[in-house]
Amino acid sequence: MMTSLFVKITGYVGDFFLDFEHEFNTSGITVLYGPNGSGKSTIISVLSGFINHLETKIVLNDKSIENTKIFPPHKRPFGTMFQNPILFEHMSVNQNLDYPIKRNKFLDQTLLSKEELIHYLELGSMLNRYPQNLSGGEKLRVALARTILKQSDYLLLDEPMSDLDIKTKARLLNFLKMINKKFKIPILYVSHSIEEISQIADEIILIKNGKKIISGSVSKILNSNSFQRLIGKFESSSVLEGTLIKTNQLMNMTTLDVNGQSLIVPGRPGLENNIVRVRIRSRDIIVSPVKINTHITENELVGIITKIYTEKNTAFSELVIKLMKSKIKKTSQILRARITTYNLNKMKITENKKVFIYISSVSIDRQAYQY
Repeated sequence: MMTSLFVKITGYVGDFFLDFEHEFNTSGITVLYGPNGSGKSTIISVLSGFINHLETKIVLNDKSIENTKIFPPHKRPFGTMFQNPILFEHMSVNQNLDYPIKRNKFLDQTLLSKEELIHYLELGSMLNRYPQNLSGGEKLRVALARTILKQSDYLLLDEPMSDLDIKTKARLLNFLKMINKKFKIPILYVSHSIEEISQIADEIILIKNGKKIISGSVSKILNSNSFQRLIGKFESSSVLEGTLIKTNQLMNMTTLDVNGQSLIVPGRPGLENNIVRVRIRSRDIIVSPVKINTHITENELVGIITKIYTEKNTAFSELVIKLMKSKIKKTSQILRARITTYNLNKMKITENKKVFIYISSVSIDRQAYQY
């Protein structure tokens, strides 16, 4: 079932003016992305009912829920988790997990049970411990389990992974994707981590200075000029999607089919026929107008230059390259490459010209692709 959520928020929070409007029509994971102070957490607080003085319209599945007298925070159909998880200090982990179950008399047994969450989030060894004796990562896992046990119609997660190590973060991101797909629970996820949104998002909303700049699919937004300006030239990157076709167990390398072309990445990011999302930084790409016959990297792709942006007062130019289409995959994918303007002129690269693209697998680290 598709969940619809319409949100319109206008007003001041202190000196900050928020003017946000968006219609969420997805059962997937929507990411609010923007720099610090852009209004992301304020939107979550308004939806949750913790900020109630702004002019607000919130309609979930044709039902208006913005009235905080009728729908105070604890009666809203949102499961909310903020960056700093709040647990009941006088309760053990087990008692914290029981709290939303006892409050909810109409618990939907088709969703994850307490026992399943204890297993998935590895909470078994800490059930009798108290929050003051938990690490930051342990508190986060308990808070996430408790949020899910509320059995809400929508999950609101405000930068929940910011204090986690890479391994734990990857495991929890996979867990969120699993519960979203299995139980069709839509998630609004706040982040300013490019690695996180590359892995988890189905839709992205760019927000800056309290206003929505652009929204759309992952490939549309991450490859857009608006996003590139927001993250800066040094982090300029592209996201490609490929189908996992084979794994070299001995070398611990995996081959993806990207528009009928092979891309080799490190590790084993899933099973055969899985769709894998890969983030590649513009500065990690080598471009040549002719095929290079030496094995300088593991990967060679072919594309057409569609646009060249020559930067003023710098030594660099950015190339927008459309990968050649395969007979099977009719949609094209975009790569961005950043090279020196000196090299651009030396190689006589121009728009609408075919180029060969070389990418080292070393540059595609485990943070850069979707597991």
